[in-house]
Amino acid sequence: MVSRVKLLAGLAKKAHLLDPESVKEAIATLDVTEARKENIVCVYGGFRRQNNVPFNPPRYHRVERLPFIPPESEVDQLKAGLGGKTTTFLQTIKETAGPPGKVWRLRWLDLDLAGQTITIAPEKNSNPRQFRVSTKLVSMMG
Repeated sequence: MVSRVKLLAGLAKKAHLLDPESVKEAIATLDVTEARKENIVCVYGGFRRQNNVPFNPPRYHRVERLPFIPPESEVDQLKAGLGGKTTTFLQTIKETAGPPGKVWRLRWLDLDLAGQTITIAPEKNSNPRQFRVSTKLVSMMG
Protein backbone atom coordinates (compact mmCIF):
# COMPACT_ATOMS: atom_id res chain seq x y z
CA MET A 1 0.00 0.00 0.00
CA VAL A 2 2.75 2.43 0.95
CA SER A 3 4.73 1.72 -2.22
CA ARG A 4 1.63 2.41 -4.34
CA VAL A 5 1.16 5.78 -2.66
CA LYS A 6 4.84 6.62 -3.16
CA LEU A 7 4.63 5.53 -6.78
CA LEU A 8 1.59 7.74 -7.41
CA ALA A 9 3.26 10.65 -5.62
CA GLY A 10 6.31 10.29 -7.84
CA LEU A 11 4.11 10.07 -10.92
CA ALA A 12 2.20 13.18 -9.80
CA LYS A 13 5.48 15.14 -9.91
CA LYS A 14 5.86 14.29 -13.59
CA ALA A 15 2.24 14.39 -14.77
CA HIS A 16 -1.25 15.54 -13.81
CA LEU A 17 -2.89 12.36 -12.49
CA LEU A 18 -6.36 13.25 -13.75
CA ASP A 19 -5.05 13.66 -17.32
CA PRO A 20 -4.42 10.13 -18.70
CA GLU A 21 -2.48 11.38 -21.74
CA SER A 22 0.07 13.25 -19.63
CA VAL A 23 0.41 10.15 -17.43
CA LYS A 24 1.05 7.95 -20.50
CA GLU A 25 3.65 10.41 -21.72
CA ALA A 26 5.34 10.59 -18.31
CA ILE A 27 5.47 6.80 -18.00
CA ALA A 28 6.91 6.46 -21.51
CA THR A 29 9.73 8.91 -20.73
CA LEU A 30 10.72 7.31 -17.42
CA ASP A 31 14.17 5.74 -17.35
CA VAL A 32 13.05 2.45 -15.76
CA THR A 33 12.63 -1.15 -16.89
CA GLU A 34 9.63 -2.39 -18.81
CA ALA A 35 8.59 -4.40 -15.74
CA ARG A 36 8.57 -1.24 -13.60
CA LYS A 37 6.52 0.60 -16.23
CA GLU A 38 4.06 -2.31 -16.19
CA ASN A 39 3.77 -1.94 -12.39
CA ILE A 40 3.24 1.82 -12.70
CA VAL A 41 0.45 1.31 -15.25
CA CYS A 42 -1.18 -1.25 -12.93
CA VAL A 43 -1.05 1.12 -9.93
CA TYR A 44 -2.33 4.05 -12.00
CA GLY A 45 -5.13 1.78 -13.27
CA GLY A 46 -6.33 1.33 -9.69
CA PHE A 47 -6.14 5.09 -9.10
CA ARG A 48 -8.14 5.91 -12.23
CA ARG A 49 -10.83 3.30 -11.40
CA GLN A 50 -11.20 4.85 -7.95
CA ASN A 51 -11.50 8.34 -9.44
CA ASN A 52 -13.55 7.40 -12.54
CA VAL A 53 -10.89 8.63 -14.96
CA PRO A 54 -11.09 7.02 -18.42
CA PHE A 55 -7.76 5.45 -19.32
CA ASN A 56 -6.63 3.18 -22.11
CA PRO A 57 -3.44 1.75 -20.60
CA PRO A 58 -0.34 1.22 -22.71
CA ARG A 59 1.05 -2.30 -22.74
CA TYR A 60 4.49 -3.02 -21.42
CA HIS A 61 6.01 -6.48 -21.46
CA ARG A 62 8.57 -7.76 -19.02
CA VAL A 63 11.86 -8.83 -20.47
CA GLU A 64 12.79 -12.13 -18.87
CA ARG A 65 16.48 -12.41 -18.10
CA LEU A 66 18.54 -15.44 -17.33
CA PRO A 67 19.81 -15.54 -13.76
CA PHE A 68 23.49 -14.91 -13.12
CA ILE A 69 25.29 -18.17 -12.50
CA PRO A 70 28.87 -17.57 -11.37
CA PRO A 71 31.69 -19.74 -12.70
CA GLU A 72 32.68 -22.65 -10.49
CA SER A 73 36.03 -21.01 -9.74
CA GLU A 74 34.25 -17.97 -8.22
CA VAL A 75 32.06 -20.22 -6.08
CA ASP A 76 35.16 -22.06 -4.84
CA GLN A 77 36.87 -18.74 -4.02
CA LEU A 78 33.81 -17.63 -2.05
CA LYS A 79 33.71 -20.88 -0.11
CA ALA A 80 37.44 -20.65 0.64
CA GLY A 81 36.94 -17.27 2.31
CA LEU A 82 34.10 -18.39 4.60
CA GLY A 83 33.92 -20.30 7.86
CA GLY A 84 33.25 -24.00 8.44
CA LYS A 85 29.45 -24.20 8.66
CA THR A 86 28.89 -21.80 5.78
CA THR A 87 31.42 -23.59 3.59
CA THR A 88 29.73 -26.93 4.26
CA PHE A 89 26.31 -25.38 3.57
CA LEU A 90 27.44 -23.92 0.22
CA GLN A 91 29.19 -27.14 -0.80
CA THR A 92 25.99 -29.10 -0.06
CA ILE A 93 23.92 -26.70 -2.18
CA LYS A 94 26.48 -26.94 -4.97
CA GLU A 95 26.50 -30.74 -5.03
CA THR A 96 22.78 -31.36 -4.54
CA ALA A 97 21.27 -28.28 -6.22
CA GLY A 98 18.84 -28.35 -3.31
CA PRO A 99 16.87 -25.31 -2.17
CA PRO A 100 18.81 -23.44 0.55
CA GLY A 101 15.94 -23.73 3.04
CA LYS A 102 15.76 -27.50 2.64
CA VAL A 103 19.54 -27.89 2.85
CA TRP A 104 19.62 -25.76 6.02
CA ARG A 105 16.99 -28.01 7.62
CA LEU A 106 18.82 -31.27 6.89
CA ARG A 107 18.95 -33.61 9.88
CA TRP A 108 21.49 -36.30 10.68
CA LEU A 109 18.83 -38.84 9.68
CA ASP A 110 18.97 -37.44 6.12
CA LEU A 111 22.70 -38.15 5.82
CA ASP A 112 24.23 -41.52 5.00
CA LEU A 113 27.93 -40.87 5.42
CA ALA A 114 28.89 -44.50 4.76
CA GLY A 115 26.89 -44.60 1.52
CA GLN A 116 27.84 -40.99 0.69
CA THR A 117 24.22 -39.92 0.09
CA ILE A 118 22.00 -37.08 1.23
CA THR A 119 18.21 -37.29 1.15
CA ILE A 120 16.40 -33.99 0.74
CA ALA A 121 12.82 -33.87 2.07
CA PRO A 122 10.11 -33.33 -0.54
CA GLU A 123 8.60 -29.98 -1.39
CA LYS A 124 4.82 -29.71 -1.70
CA ASN A 125 3.37 -32.54 -3.83
CA SER A 126 6.75 -33.97 -4.83
CA ASN A 127 8.99 -36.87 -3.97
CA PRO A 128 12.10 -36.91 -1.78
CA ARG A 129 15.38 -36.69 -3.68
CA GLN A 130 18.55 -38.57 -2.88
CA PHE A 131 21.99 -37.45 -4.07
CA ARG A 132 25.39 -39.10 -4.07
CA VAL A 133 27.91 -36.61 -2.72
CA SER A 134 31.69 -36.30 -2.88
CA THR A 135 34.08 -37.63 -0.28
CA LYS A 136 35.14 -34.00 0.28
CA LEU A 137 31.61 -33.09 1.46
CA VAL A 138 31.34 -36.25 3.58
CA SER A 139 34.61 -35.35 5.34
CA MET A 140 33.36 -31.79 5.90
CA MET A 141 30.19 -33.17 7.54
CA GLY A 142 31.84 -35.94 9.51
